[in-house]
Amino acid sequence: MYFVDEIFSLIICYYLQQLVVKAVSLAIARDGASGGVVRTVTINSEGVTRKFYPGDQLPLWHEELEPKNSLLDVLNASSPEPMNI
Repeated sequence: MYFVDEIFSLIICYYLQQLVVKAVSLAIARDGASGGVVRTVTINSEGVTRKFYPGDQLPLWHEELEPKNSLLDVLNASSPEPMNI
């Protein structure tokens, strides 16, 4: 039973790390100032494991993201004249 539990925890840990990498890479795709790399840290009873994922190893999201207007585009489209305060 110990072997099954150990394998199960390794598989869960792997998939959770992949989920974190995917989520952070999606945030990087939305905001280019995010740094472009992902660093993960796994802490368990065996110690600390650090992993580094450079930008060229991250998933690309360009086709999946819908284009959004920037704040400047929204402000320029809503009122061509400056506000009178």
